[in-house]
Amino acid sequence: MSATTTYVEKWNNIPVAVKQFLLRAIAILVAWKILYLVVLLPSRVLDKPLSHSVANNAAAMLNTFTHSADYSAKSEYGNTDDGLTNVPLDNVYYHQKNIVSIEDGCNGLELFILYAGFIICMPAVMGRKIFFVVAGILLIHVMNIIRCAGITYIILYDPKHADFAHHYIFTFVVYGLIIGLWLIFSQRLGIKNAETE
Repeated sequence: MSATTTYVEKWNNIPVAVKQFLLRAIAILVAWKILYLVVLLPSRVLDKPLSHSVANNAAAMLNTFTHSADYSAKSEYGNTDDGLTNVPLDNVYYHQKNIVSIEDGCNGLELFILYAGFIICMPAVMGRKIFFVVAGILLIHVMNIIRCAGITYIILYDPKHADFAHHYIFTFVVYGLIIGLWLIFSQRLGIKNAETE
């Protein structure tokens, strides 16, 4: 028996619903990557307003909670962490000092696609999918704004914990939100499917 035959047999043993989910997920991933790399990345048609929104709202949130007007945001070009690549950045300033730079990779777009892709691949009525995709993306965006505002505040007032907060705490919170939304969406599906069987 060849390895190919073994893989085909294993694939055939997978339930049809799981196969459909996997095939949809792969199709969405490939379509998204092609669309993003060929059209959206060079033009920044989604990244530019999204990065701008995160920075401006983070500054506004900090001004609101500190009862000040000390925070502002600017769209500029600057170097990435490696210091070699000049990229568009949306910076959060405190008293005209750049505290946090938001690259396009940190604006949450990939998280939106990851989250929405899972919802789209699941078997559910279209209205439910649309509600969860829209509400989830809005929640993820708000959480990313809170994350960037929090990182800015920590850099200013407790800089020794900034790196840990950025790479671990806030990442855990954002991914925890996404997984929580997926679980809520899936749990309701499980109850509905159990009732119809």
